[in-house]
Formats: sequence, C-alpha cells, structure tokens
Amino acid sequence: MKIRILRLASLVFLLTVVSINAIAADSSSVAATQTLTDPDITASLLKVTGGLLLVILAILGSAWFYRRFGNMTSISHESLKVIGGLSMGQKEKIVLMQVGDEQLLLGVSPGRIQMLHVLEKPIEAKPVSAAEDKNFASQLSQAVKQWKSS
Repeated sequence: MKIRILRLASLVFLLTVVSINAIAADSSSVAATQTLTDPDITASLLKVTGGLLLVILAILGSAWFYRRFGNMTSISHESLKVIGGLSMGQKEKIVLMQVGDEQLLLGVSPGRIQMLHVLEKPIEAKPVSAAEDKNFASQLSQAVKQWKSS
C-alpha cells in the first residue's frame, strides 16, 4: 500500500512538472516577457494541480470503499464447497459441488453453468494419500528418468 501511494505521489509530481513545462512553453511563445507570477499562468497551474489532486482522491476513495464493502458474501464458505471436477474439453468441465447437505453435478462452460443432476446419495470425498500427493518436481523427475531409460 505504501509503495502504491509513493508511486501515485511521484506520478502527481511528474504530471505537475509536465503541466508546468507545457504552460511555460505556451506562455513563452505568446510573450517572452511573461513570468510565472503572471495571474493567468498561476491560475491555470492551480486548476491543473487541483484537478489532479481531485482525481487522485477519487481513486483512493473508491479503493477504500471497495476494500471496505466490496467483498461481501452472503454464504459462508463452509456450506459451499467444490468437491471435484473433470475436464471434458478445452473449455468445458463437470464439477461436483456440496451445497449444505446436497451434492450437485454442474456443467460449466465459458458462457453458461447448468445443473446436470442432484445426487440422491452423496459421494464421499476420499482424502488424498501421501503417495498420490506427489509434487510436480518429483513427477517430472520420474518422467524424465523413464524417458531417458527408453
């Protein structure tokens, strides 16, 4: 969060410097004798800086509001669980979900979720044994050994 605020502050500073240079370049082409104490240049510089500060405050306020009120869920995660799934193609899956005491079989595709079946008898989820729960590195090294031996 502190890094984001520092980046945002540096962006505001950079935009202010760029706008000052743009205003100074425009004013020097109109009249070479004008200085930064001219009321027109000072007023436009204040407008640009004030606008930038308002935009930054709006961004920070909306971020705070989303963080405070954006992650509201009405169902606890304990009563809604994904038990398992099976890929049926590149973008289609069949998913078994536990909702309270019922288990639902859902078909999931990119544009649609459809209930396929409500199971009358719940399927018990098996705990994964240590032999089945190999990490990727060990599986890869075993596959490379088999490939080299053949």
